[in-house]
Amino acid sequence: MSTNVALESFEEHGIASADGEDRPRATPRAPLRWIVLAVVFGVVLELTCRVEDWLRFRTPFFTPIISEGDLMVRDREGIHGRSNARFQKWVMNGLGTRGPAATLVKPSGSVRVVVVGASESFGVSESPGMEFPRQLEDTLGRWLARRCRSTGVQRFEVLNAALPGMSLPTIEQDVRNRISRFGADVVLLYPTPAQYLNEEPPQPAIPDSTADRHDLSWMRAFYPRFVARARNEAKTVVPDFVLTWLRRRGTSAYVSARPAGWRFTSPPADRLERYDADLRGFIGSVRSLGSTPVIATHANVFMRPGTGDPHLLFAWEKFYPRAPGPVIVAFDSAAREVTLKVSSDSAISVVDLVPRLASAGTVPFSDFVHFTDSGAAIVASALAPAVLTASGVGESCGIR
Repeated sequence: MSTNVALESFEEHGIASADGEDRPRATPRAPLRWIVLAVVFGVVLELTCRVEDWLRFRTPFFTPIISEGDLMVRDREGIHGRSNARFQKWVMNGLGTRGPAATLVKPSGSVRVVVVGASESFGVSESPGMEFPRQLEDTLGRWLARRCRSTGVQRFEVLNAALPGMSLPTIEQDVRNRISRFGADVVLLYPTPAQYLNEEPPQPAIPDSTADRHDLSWMRAFYPRFVARARNEAKTVVPDFVLTWLRRRGTSAYVSARPAGWRFTSPPADRLERYDADLRGFIGSVRSLGSTPVIATHANVFMRPGTGDPHLLFAWEKFYPRAPGPVIVAFDSAAREVTLKVSSDSAISVVDLVPRLASAGTVPFSDFVHFTDSGAAIVASALAPAVLTASGVGESCGIR
């Protein structure tokens, strides 16, 4: 190698020449390579997520619906499901209810049941088609085929009008403004009393009378899906004690920013009274439609004997930081008694799910309140007789 060639080689790599004079360095290429590599990695990861979503859920490659929250709409009627929307395993039909296609006009010869509630009814942890409203429809179909005599009913149709976060006031609002058009024979409520432990008690949704269109921006179709996927996967590998520490830290910071005495130390009587009044209002609204209300008591994993997982309790507390975990559990139990009393006063069917779920052989909850597939099956089985009775075919099915 000649001296000149050697010098050119040294200079290309940013090494001083033999005479000690610094030569101009070439533009570094290593950072650029890493940037390109990171971009390629991100693109491949994003494509992998989108292919998986297509194969598993038939989610379109370019959809502006990127979360469960996009499955709901707030308009002049309040809050309700977005028509013909889908996100992963959650599929909404043309009526904005979760499940298979349904017409606005009830099919001839059918009994229409509309389920209302929050995420426990909408379905979170269950396999697709295993949330309790879908299993309830299957259970009612089996009753109709095997035990019901000369009812004139050809099928039971169950519409799942529940949505995550729906409170009693927003449910009652939806019943009056939208579900009233469904021609429901039975409206079945699975309430979530713990929502009354929010910083402020639940209120009806503020209608958005200017929202004539609810199309999501097409730009959202390019939002990276792998970000949420990575976050969710990270939660599965982080030890429970670490997640609990993070939750406690976040809750403590939230509470410390509030005035002294802000946190509940026992089930607040005024919130139970509010729940009582809203429950009675819901019953009245359903009856005004010519439909029959059926109500179930709310259950949680801590109502099972021997269940006291502190990690689950802190996970629940994260959603209602104004109440410590034990107060949330106590409030849910007190609300159960309110549900039973209001139903008795109103002479409507009530299904106390707590004993059934508390005595189940396997834990029917995937977390503090949401059901597993088997838990949803228990709920569907317990609700079916009450729905049959409310629909007027109970006696024909051997139910007294």
